[in-house]
Amino acid sequence: MKKTLIPAGTAALAAAILAGCTPTIKTENEVTIKPIQVTIDVNLKVDQELNQALSSDAKGIKADPNSNDMRERRRARRDQIKAWKSAQLIGENNRGLLAACTSDGKLSSTVQKVVDAENADRQQVFQAIAAKQNITAESVGQRWASRMAERAPEGTFVQDAAGNWQEK
Repeated sequence: MKKTLIPAGTAALAAAILAGCTPTIKTENEVTIKPIQVTIDVNLKVDQELNQALSSDAKGIKADPNSNDMRERRRARRDQIKAWKSAQLIGENNRGLLAACTSDGKLSSTVQKVVDAENADRQQVFQAIAAKQNITAESVGQRWASRMAERAPEGTFVQDAAGNWQEK
């Protein structure tokens, strides 16, 4: 058998011709791939902390408004707050606090005193959870507000994220 050799020049010429016939597509826009940011959702941890700190279903805790135990103080106020929410005097704002829902925005001194005490206890819890989870107290309060809005009974006023009051 004879081997046929193709001269090197002919092979190079054939390769150049074939490469020149390869279609090319030019685009005007460059495609760049940017890194994706991942945000870790800490809502689960915050919810667990809120449940533990603000749970009103604690067994064995007596309802004493003068107690050093915040859960005990909140338990003592619970029935009053529920009644005032049902009467639409107060509602849950979008920061996790109680707020006046009267037409003039004012409450009697008795109601205001209870609302202020409840809000002070809530803010104390929000700050403690925020420090523990390395987030802001405002974000903890907003998480509490969304949970309260979900759980609020019919006829309760809740404030949405935009600041509008709605009756649930």
